[in-house]
Amino acid sequence: MPVVDANDLLFGNLADSLSKLDEIEKFREQVDRFLEQEREYYEGEHTDLQIEYLPLFADTFPPILHSSIVMSVVVLIELEMRGYCAALCEALDLDLRFGDLAGSVLDRFKAYTTRVAKLDIDFSKARWEDTVGLFEIRNCLVHSGGNLGEFARTPVIKAFATRHGTPVCEGDRLRIGPQTSSVVLSIASHFLHVKYNCALCRFPGRWGPLPQETRKP
Repeated sequence: MPVVDANDLLFGNLADSLSKLDEIEKFREQVDRFLEQEREYYEGEHTDLQIEYLPLFADTFPPILHSSIVMSVVVLIELEMRGYCAALCEALDLDLRFGDLAGSVLDRFKAYTTRVAKLDIDFSKARWEDTVGLFEIRNCLVHSGGNLGEFARTPVIKAFATRHGTPVCEGDRLRIGPQTSSVVLSIASHFLHVKYNCALCRFPGRWGPLPQETRKP
């Protein structure tokens, strides 16, 4: 059996993940353009509908689309965590796999990378707190319909909102907007770069260390 080139394997995973993240960002840009066209349509040519429909459109449709972006990014991160750990398992020829661990995806990722694979990831530098907050925003949307009053981890979301100015917490309601999806994409990109830089330094080769990320935090 050929020896696994861990550097190539990990860099390939990173390139695939960043490509998918870029596609989500392109979708976000298309969403923004579409929403702006719809707003102009109701404000301009159909002034009779402006009073009745435009507020409803602004309060419902944009949050739904931007929420879908948040959820897509979280799904991507979760799949990527599993792929990252699978690559480490193959590179290090480990018997223990990611699925063998107990706990949430986040707990298992942290345990597998630090305790099993022995990677020296600086989780504070990787904005782990923000990644956890991102997952809780998704969980609140999916499991509580955005109702903060029914969600046990609301303090995590409110701490996230304090740091970033988004999402908006209006009473017991969680409101997702364009600023939220923009921040979420930034967090995901930064997280990917930091953890893969750590792995590529652990397994040196033709790829890495990665260039400094250009996306704004």
